[in-house]
Amino acid sequence: MRSRPNSLFCRSHLLVFLLGACVSSPAFANDGDAILTLDAYQVVSTATRTERSLLDLPVKMEVLGADLFFTFNAGDIATALDYLPGARVEANCQNCGTTEVKLLGLGAGYNRLLFDGQPLFSGLAAVYGLEHISTSFIERIEVVKGGASSLYGAGAVAGVINLIPQEPFVNGVDISATFEQVDGASSMLVAGKKDWFAGFRQHAGTVYGDVRKSDAVDLNGDGFTDITEKDYYSVGTHFWVYPTSTGRIRVNYAYTWEERRSGDRFDLAPHETQITEALEHRWHRGGVFWDQELSEHFRYKVGASLSDVERDSYYGGVGSVALPGSAGYDEQEYLAAVEQAKMLYGMTRSERLYLDSLGTLQLPRHTLSFGVQYQRDAVFDEKRNHLGQPLRSDGTVAAFSGEDAIADDVFDNLGVFLQDEWDPSADWTLILGLRSDKHSQLADWVWSPRAAVRLTATEALTLRASVSTGFRAPEIFDEDFHIEILEDPTRVRNGAGLKEERSVSYATGFVWTPAFAENQLQVDLELYRTEISDVFHVPDLVFIDADGLAFKERVNAGGAVVQGTELNMRYRFLPHFSVEAGVALNDARFEEPAEILDGVFERRFTEAPRWTGRLQFSYLNEALLDVFLGVRYTGSMIAVNETEAWVNQATDPFWVMDLSFTKHIALGEGERAAHIDLGFGVRNLWDERQKDLSSGAERDAGYFYGPRSPRSFFVSVRTHF
Repeated sequence: MRSRPNSLFCRSHLLVFLLGACVSSPAFANDGDAILTLDAYQVVSTATRTERSLLDLPVKMEVLGADLFFTFNAGDIATALDYLPGARVEANCQNCGTTEVKLLGLGAGYNRLLFDGQPLFSGLAAVYGLEHISTSFIERIEVVKGGASSLYGAGAVAGVINLIPQEPFVNGVDISATFEQVDGASSMLVAGKKDWFAGFRQHAGTVYGDVRKSDAVDLNGDGFTDITEKDYYSVGTHFWVYPTSTGRIRVNYAYTWEERRSGDRFDLAPHETQITEALEHRWHRGGVFWDQELSEHFRYKVGASLSDVERDSYYGGVGSVALPGSAGYDEQEYLAAVEQAKMLYGMTRSERLYLDSLGTLQLPRHTLSFGVQYQRDAVFDEKRNHLGQPLRSDGTVAAFSGEDAIADDVFDNLGVFLQDEWDPSADWTLILGLRSDKHSQLADWVWSPRAAVRLTATEALTLRASVSTGFRAPEIFDEDFHIEILEDPTRVRNGAGLKEERSVSYATGFVWTPAFAENQLQVDLELYRTEISDVFHVPDLVFIDADGLAFKERVNAGGAVVQGTELNMRYRFLPHFSVEAGVALNDARFEEPAEILDGVFERRFTEAPRWTGRLQFSYLNEALLDVFLGVRYTGSMIAVNETEAWVNQATDPFWVMDLSFTKHIALGEGERAAHIDLGFGVRNLWDERQKDLSSGAERDAGYFYGPRSPRSFFVSVRTHF
């Protein structure tokens, strides 16, 4: 590992402080009230699908609030999750710029991403969707770690991330603009929101939109981008209508368009460059829901939501063949390479229909929840040429779209669940849950039990423990396989007798709020262990079917264990000052060594650091100035460079410091008066980033780890009236 003496001393001492302080929580309050008391009684819903305060939950849950989004200049969900304790948000490709959030060290395919409780992020939407959701209309993000399939079905192995929109209770308009300078390139985001509120239990509505333009960035000066160019806009609306005194209708719809490009020579068509990834996304999503309270003891919810993502893509180029005007250019060689590169376009469409029902029966000391959910996914993926014509696997033009598609499948899943929340006294809560799912790709029903308990041992100490399960059904869309198939006609199929991936998660911990600190200090500890069996694996062995098509089979391999500790604390030591920090130790290993490179075996997960941490200082004073100082630590990890055939056994650790200032300017009197917020700051002050990026047209774009962005400066303005 390379030494970094220029700032090693101060960062080492900061790590000592971070580990000694053991601090963390994601939300700040804007007034002088006790933030811990407010957070403890905040009503949340993701952990149980019923409304409970954080204090009463027998499972740990984190909440990221809207105040942090603006203070930290988080315009999208990917950036907002940067300060989620025990999690990592990372970019994992130099070419495509995909972003994923990892919980418990497990990748995006192991967590369930929800919008207002609905899984609208289908296989294709999940690849880029974190950057497609603006924070401008999000009230909070609720996160539960560990197996949650007993409530949310397939995919909830590492946890659940739920984006909660804000229901307005006042009329108003919010407009914000942010300009950011990133390593010499610029990025601009403009967002607006209009809220209507007709009165309590009448109707409310929100219309919002945002536009973003970001330039590409070449971090190592090799002529190939490392951060993609992006043009983006999104519009949407939410309505809440109360047709009866006990009933409510919720309707939402949003549309996102995005175009991104990376690689070299943006002045040429994608197939004329050495390497380009160019994408255009069109994403429609929405739903309608009915909530009805039949009596003080029973209520139900029913709803339907739909997500439709269509993408035009290109991944390829002429490779190391010299371009016109460069040294070594050979016209015949170049034109021949261009003819091959013209056939590396594609079109993908992913649809998801989700039907949801939930009944809640309130009994003495018991809350029974039960429901039925149905999910239908359709995926279509085919190769095309530069003229948009569909291609067969041999590269010839197909007679019609879908004649020889890479994928053209429909999958569905039916789930039924039952949960009992038992409160035998004010000090105890016991949750028992069971769910059964029937997936079209699995022969048998999948059973997912769950148990969790909370004990308020003293007024200051709450204990909790849980055992939960999760499962993954066979993936419908895999971005890596899609890219491989553009050049190689080999498909991927599910093998006969393929079973689901299963997990069992164990967790125990405590929350301590000592009386001597007057509710201004909170310490929590969580120990966890997740055991995964029958992990999906696609060997390199190629088969030929009766029609002469080549394919690989997805099969079940061995197991894995992810275990660790999260230790957190937060403290408000003066009316305007608070400190929050946390440290997490995570160990993720396969039961048997896995082949991470040809002939190289490793038990540890790649790009999964053992140590991560957060440290946040906040000074909040509306009359003067708000100041935010945050430090994120990412420890050393394993990274694989497949192109150069080597393994980096110990990457550099990273210290990312963010600093921002916000000035509030009141334009009137009263709590709801119009105001302007002016912000400015720097992200990644020390410019911590990967220093051994792959270079050139034949680079390994997947050898990409560490912070998602280099040092950047931003200014922002937000107005409310």
